[in-house]
Amino acid sequence: INYNEIQNLIDDCDNQSQLNDKIISMLNEFTKYNINTIFLHSRAFDDCFYKSKIFPVSIYCMNNDGQLKFDVLQTFIDECNKYNMQVHAWINPYRIRNDANLNKINNHTLAHRFIETKQTECLIVTEECVYYNPSILDVQKYILNGIREIIENYDVNGIHIDDYFYPTQSLEIDKELYKEYIDSGGKLCISDFRRKHINSLVSSIYSLVKSYDCNLMFSISPSANIKENFDLQFADVILWLTENNYADYVIPQLYYGYENASIPFENCLNEWLKYDKNSKLIIGLGIYKSGEIDEYAYSGKNEWKNNSNIISRQVNDVVNNSCCGFAFFSASYFYSETDNAILISERQNIKNIMEIL
Repeated sequence: INYNEIQNLIDDCDNQSQLNDKIISMLNEFTKYNINTIFLHSRAFDDCFYKSKIFPVSIYCMNNDGQLKFDVLQTFIDECNKYNMQVHAWINPYRIRNDANLNKINNHTLAHRFIETKQTECLIVTEECVYYNPSILDVQKYILNGIREIIENYDVNGIHIDDYFYPTQSLEIDKELYKEYIDSGGKLCISDFRRKHINSLVSSIYSLVKSYDCNLMFSISPSANIKENFDLQFADVILWLTENNYADYVIPQLYYGYENASIPFENCLNEWLKYDKNSKLIIGLGIYKSGEIDEYAYSGKNEWKNNSNIISRQVNDVVNNSCCGFAFFSASYFYSETDNAILISERQNIKNIMEIL
């Protein structure tokens, strides 16, 4: 359940009872598809949907006084418990803003402190976004403290992060940091230097989660293209899949159809399966494409527009290949009213196959 869906849920709720009723209605729909786990956006940017002493309130969950309108995380935990559904707190550890406007960064964040003290190397600013620089130790501590706060205050079943790692390959973003590393005797190339920092955060999150409860899960949802993960975002997804102490589950976003001209679903699934030696693989499926034109599929762009059984076929493929499970993006496509005939039909096909499994 992403931050936009959370905002839509709470926007016209005047009190806690109304929010609970909406969530109950949503969960009733989920039971029709045998959904057993909710990945709930708890920190989409450098903010949060719960009570925190570290992060400011998300603008998507703020009342007129700038305070937390609802403790969304606790509300979902309370209601999901009644349905025997797990709740995993989904955070975006590095992402600060979806634009480059530093003036709008909240005063109560680490990012603002970096700006005030002119530590510009601690932030990565592109034309489209602002991120924390993964190479900064204080950034890693900040992220880990935020996760610790969730675990200590909320009875979540897991911590989840997705595919926001390095937003650019520019050599300028950590030029001085890399020079300091080399001058101190470091031998890694710049790409491996960056992967080292991402791997350090991932393994540190895993260790932190397990230090509280070995049954508490940590999962990561990278993009589907293994090579691009490695080369462009410096995310070593093969390492996370094949080695211990990085993640319990890897959930690649296989949001492709069978007719995608560059990355057809079947080929992409088989590529990931080659590395799943430790049974960590859950497949992310893009129900949001149902009934839509997929321009990036090129010659296969009309596949989702014309077929109402793509997701149900993919569920079957995932099960037949003995993956740990599958996850859908995103939640509202299961409970929202729609006149999208393909999506309506796809929902029924998913129900049908879930009854068999």
